[in-house]
Amino acid sequence: MIELSVSTQVGLLLTLQLSARDASSVLNPDEWRNLCRSIGGVGQLEMLLHQPQELLAKAGVSDEYIQRIQQLLSRGVGLAIASEKWSRSGVWILGVGDPEYPRRVRESVGEYIPPILFGYGNRELLDQGGVAITDERVPKGAAKAVAASIDEKKTAAVGLLDLQGSRDVIVELLEQGGQAVGITYKDLLSYGSVESLRRAIMNGRLVLLSSRPPGESTGAPPIYEPAMVRMIADDELPGYSPGVTQYEEPTEKDPPAQQMDLGF
Repeated sequence: MIELSVSTQVGLLLTLQLSARDASSVLNPDEWRNLCRSIGGVGQLEMLLHQPQELLAKAGVSDEYIQRIQQLLSRGVGLAIASEKWSRSGVWILGVGDPEYPRRVRESVGEYIPPILFGYGNRELLDQGGVAITDERVPKGAAKAVAASIDEKKTAAVGLLDLQGSRDVIVELLEQGGQAVGITYKDLLSYGSVESLRRAIMNGRLVLLSSRPPGESTGAPPIYEPAMVRMIADDELPGYSPGVTQYEEPTEKDPPAQQMDLGF
C-alpha cells in the first residue's frame, strides 16, 4: 500500500477523479492554484482535511464553494481503492506539499504547478537538471548524434516521450548508457512496460513522470507536462535554435499498453 502524506491525499481528493465512474466536480488548474493562494499556500493543505470549513470561511470563500470542497474531501473510500490499484502498478506518488516533491518544479515562477506527480524510477534525477528536448530541436535522423552530444556533457535528457523526436533522443541516450527524465501525458504504465525503458529504470538511469494516474489514457491534451520539461531541465539542446513545441500526436499510432514497443 502506498504511504500518502495528508497533503498529498488532499491534492488527490481535490483534483483527480478516482475511477472511471467518478463524476465528481474536481478543481481545474486555475481553481487549484487560487485555492492554495487563498488558504496561505500548500503548507496549509493538511488543515483542509481536518478543519476545512473553518479554514475556507477564514479565506472568504462562498458557502457553496465550501460545500463543494467538503464533498470532494469526503471521497476517502474511493481514494483508498484507487491508491491500492496504483500501489499494485509500482508507481510512487508525490504531492506538491511533500518534501520529496521536485524542487525545480515547485519553485518555478509563473507556471502551473502539478498538484500531484506519479512516477517510476530514480527520483533523484528530477533535481539534477538536464537538457530540454523538443521535436523542433531534433532534425530528422539526428537523434543518435544529439544523444551523443548530451552524453558528452555528462547530463540527462529531459523530454516528452509522447513526441517522436524527443522520444528518439531519450531512447538513443539510454542505449548509450546515459540518463533521462521521460515525461508523459499519456499512460505511464505503457512506457513502464517497455523492456528497454524498464531496464533503464531498474538501473537507476531513467525516471518516468506524469501528472496523470497510471492506467489513465483519456486522449486529453497535456496541461502540465510541456512546462515540466522546462522546469526540470537547466539547459537547452546545444546547436539548434529553440522553438515552441507543438503537441501533435506522433504520426504512428501507439499500440495498446500490453503490446507497446514504440518501435524499438
